[in-house]
Amino acid sequence: MVLLGVPGAGKGTQARLLEEKLGIPQISTGDIFRYNLKNETELGLLAKSYMDKGELVPDEVTIRMVADRLSQEDCAEGAIMDGFPRNLMQAAAFAEMTAPYGGVTLAPLITISDEEAMRRITGRRVCRTCGATYHVDFNPPQQEGVCDVDGGELYQR
Repeated sequence: MVLLGVPGAGKGTQARLLEEKLGIPQISTGDIFRYNLKNETELGLLAKSYMDKGELVPDEVTIRMVADRLSQEDCAEGAIMDGFPRNLMQAAAFAEMTAPYGGVTLAPLITISDEEAMRRITGRRVCRTCGATYHVDFNPPQQEGVCDVDGGELYQR
């Protein structure tokens, strides 16, 4: 399953709910990047070399990271994709990756107004250490700027 929508549409929120309900993992490209960077994997170091120069990470690197994640055992029954594919090259690679398993079976589009998307995006806060997400209006932390999970610093994503 691939969740489609503009940033702030609620793809991550819906993916987490679907993950609980369906028992298949949510795969977020943001999480994949954070994991590879934190663990200094070969692909993480390669991605970092582009990011350090202020460049976009090439599709080929992102595709390899996603392919590695999808090859893990917890994805054997499927996955809920959040943030991938983002363009035609990634979509073609994803179609090739998933073809042996029947391809993408569902791709719902989540729509919201531009104003609502902006409100959601500007209110997002993320823990620098554990990645827990908050929203200043909908899901604020107990203490402003501090993660409820591990006490880490929150930043605006």
